[in-house]
Amino acid sequence: MEADPQEERAAPSRPRLITRVVVGYRLGFLPGEWLQTWRRLDRVLARAHLKVKATLAPLEELPADTGILVVPPELREAAFEAAAPGTPILVTPASSAAGAFADLVARLEAGTEVSAEKYDPEQAAAAPKIVSYTGYTRID
Repeated sequence: MEADPQEERAAPSRPRLITRVVVGYRLGFLPGEWLQTWRRLDRVLARAHLKVKATLAPLEELPADTGILVVPPELREAAFEAAAPGTPILVTPASSAAGAFADLVARLEAGTEVSAEKYDPEQAAAAPKIVSYTGYTRID
C-alpha cells in the first residue's frame, strides 16, 4: 500500500528537540565580548527553565549534539562549513545578542520548528547540591 503524497504534506512535521546551543568562535581567538555573549545565553536559558545546555566551543571542534550554532557575522561562512548539514545557525553581533536570545527562547517555548523541554525549578532546588571546599572555606 502506497502512501498518498498529499497526506504526507498535510501531516505536521515534529519540531526538532534542542538540548545544546553552541556559541562558536575561531580556535585561538576568543574576544571578551563573545565570552560575555555565551554567559548571557546561559543565563537566559536558565531563567526560562529550559533543559538546554549553552556551550562555548571552537568551530573546529563542535560537539556532535549541537542543536543550534550561534556565531558573530564575521564567522558566518565558517559556521556553514563547520556545522553539520541541517543545523540551524543564528548569526548575531555581540551588541544585539540579548534580543536574538530572547527571540530564540520564544521560538523554543513556542515549539513550532524547534523546541526544548522545561524543568521544574522546585525539583531542581530540592535536588542535591554540589559544593566544593578550598582549605577550610566552603564555596557555594
